Formats: sequence, structure tokens, C-alpha cells
Amino acid sequence: MKLYHYAPIENTVLSDGLLSISCIQKDLRAYAHRAGSDDREEILAWLDKTFDGRSRAISCLTEPIKWQNNDPVLKRIVDNSALFSFDLDELVKDNLVEAIWCKNGSESGGYNEKFFQVKPEEIDFSPLEWERVDAAKDMLYAVVRHYLLVMKNGVIPPKYLTRENV
Repeated sequence: MKLYHYAPIENTVLSDGLLSISCIQKDLRAYAHRAGSDDREEILAWLDKTFDGRSRAISCLTEPIKWQNNDPVLKRIVDNSALFSFDLDELVKDNLVEAIWCKNGSESGGYNEKFFQVKPEEIDFSPLEWERVDAAKDMLYAVVRHYLLVMKNGVIPPKYLTRENV
């Protein structure tokens, strides 16, 4: 089962792997308003209250973004990001995945997120509704079904990753 992840063009993914939020020193401002704090440790704790291991999760899609002349933010992601893929079956076989959660909707700003846990065979590969994306209303990934892989060590190692766009 092939899954996808977008990363900044300048990255260390092929040497360091895909890192979860808990493994990088990244600005977590995107979560601060929902967590009610700017403190990194408090934000990570809030993430893990959402579901166990969320701070060690890596977000992924079941298909590359299909920009349909609808939202300029999607176009910027496609044009200015590196797209990586990996085979979920290999990660599961090698016992690296602790859990898989599906995020299938939330309100503007990421409030009232809807998560449910799934097994690998329950991942929905039906086409995603890219036409619903409206970044002007803060509805980017909030309206596109995606998955969060809780990795036992918070990393998808580089040996499992393929760069799709060069």
C-alpha cells in the first residue's frame, strides 16, 4: 500500500527519514491556538491527548495532490514541495508502526477534529476530494481525508522512502 507525504524542498528526508513532530525542533505555532499554549512540551502533551502517540505520528495521503485549478495553496504545495512515497506494508511487516489513525474532517482552524483508528486493510484509497479545499477559509487538509501513522520511534527511516518528484 503506497502512501505519500509532502516535505519542504530543502530537507534531509533521504538521510534522516520522515520525522514526527516529537523528533524535530519545529515551530509548533500551528497547534498553539488549539493547545492553548506556546510551550512545546504542552503542545506535544495536547497532541497526545487527541490520541495516544499523535506527537510521534507522520501524516500521509493515499494519493498525490491533484490540483484542479481550485486553490492556490494546493498549487504552491505541489510546486514547492518534495513528494515522498513509502510502502505501508513494509513498515508494518518490520514492526515500525504502532497505530494508524484516519482524520476525516474538522472545522475551520482545525477545531473539532474527527479521528478514528484503522487497520491497514481499512485504509480508504478512493479518490480524495481536492475540490473541497479552500485555504482562504482555513480548510486545507481539514477537508481531505488523510492518515496519521504512529511510528514506534517517531520516524519513517530513509530506507523505506522514495522521492517521487525530482
